[in-house]
Amino acid sequence: MPLLVWFLVPTVILMGVGVWFLSKSGTGTMQEGTDLALVSVNTPVPGTVEFTIPSRTHIVHGTSATDWVSNPPIGGQHWDRPADNGIYDQAPADEEIVHSMEHGYVWIAYKPDIGDDIKEELKKIVKSDDWKLILSPRDKNDSKIALVSWGRLLKMDEPNYDKIREFIKTYRNRGPEKTPN
Repeated sequence: MPLLVWFLVPTVILMGVGVWFLSKSGTGTMQEGTDLALVSVNTPVPGTVEFTIPSRTHIVHGTSATDWVSNPPIGGQHWDRPADNGIYDQAPADEEIVHSMEHGYVWIAYKPDIGDDIKEELKKIVKSDDWKLILSPRDKNDSKIALVSWGRLLKMDEPNYDKIREFIKTYRNRGPEKTPN
């Protein structure tokens, strides 16, 4: 009997801790949420515009978001699957990238005709520090380069590579859902 007690008590305790941990770690991560507040920063990057997030609602994959307030979008409705980290030659759907930004990604979106030298410089920046970064062409941009994070947007018609690095450092991992990647 004592052997059974020594086995059952730790097992029940471990199961209880496991259930508690799993229920807590799921809260606010990987779930649709209603917290729309921006994560504050000590020193905003000059020229960056902050927006009120319209929603964090998942929509059916393949449908278009209807509540975006900026070009490119800084948040709002998005698909339930995020875009992967990295450098793209063809742009993923905005709805996938918005989900990635909810996880704290920074998106560098550029007009496809910006020139090979600028594209190569942007690729160097991303390759040198590629955690939670997406670089992609985007025809719909209304500026040559747009730096986008959850709730924030900085547009450039001439690249300022130091400011691009500063934007990444300041706003990366500032989305409402904390994920390792």
